[in-house]
Amino acid sequence: MDYQMTKIFAIYPTDKQYSTKFLNKIHTYLTTQLAGNWHCYKVKFTDNDHSNCIKIACSNTKFILFMGHGRSDALFGSCAAESNDFISPDAVEFNKDFYKNDTFITSNNIHQFKDKIFFSFSCKSNQNNKNSIGRNAIVNDVTTFIGFGDIPTDYVSNVDFSKKAIALFKHFITKIIKQSLFLAIKDNYCVQDLIDLIKILTNKEIQELILSKNRHKNSVIYHLYSFKDDIKIFGDKFAKLG
Repeated sequence: MDYQMTKIFAIYPTDKQYSTKFLNKIHTYLTTQLAGNWHCYKVKFTDNDHSNCIKIACSNTKFILFMGHGRSDALFGSCAAESNDFISPDAVEFNKDFYKNDTFITSNNIHQFKDKIFFSFSCKSNQNNKNSIGRNAIVNDVTTFIGFGDIPTDYVSNVDFSKKAIALFKHFITKIIKQSLFLAIKDNYCVQDLIDLIKILTNKEIQELILSKNRHKNSVIYHLYSFKDDIKIFGDKFAKLG
């Protein structure tokens, strides 16, 4: 792989607890549509592979797409099925089934993405406070950081968002993101144009849902509105993606 020719470098940690498997649809689509202008690094269950991913991403590609879980101050790395907070480091070293990395990309290493456009397709990456990764990215000379609000892709009991509604929501957001990225790269959009396109395509899906008879449409529409309205751009809005 010639990373110099890649226009999008995707960082895709494997999470077997709170599955991000549905995001593979983005990878499959853009592999077909963008060919050599797309590379997806699927991060393995080792600290070394996490470090290697960042090293490769930062040494070449201008546009970084992160696809995974996170919180306002950190983007999570890979997480194995058996992992929990009480597993000792020694156990993790000898058994990768226990691996968990919840401090993959933070304010401590976001500086490595200096002069990049960082698209963080991750929950609560839109927060703007002294500890938030978005603000710290710009302080550390990342050109642009794009963050999202709450993206409910996992079922939570006592929350009025059913499993079938969540599945429909995930279908829409992956469709919107993959189409937006393809068109933005093909036509050399700037960051603001990309976000505007995401909002336009989201509005289109909302309009079709309003006219549909889908029994889950009200809850999905509510979350699609939040999805588009909560996107935040830190830094240069007019930086070109390519």
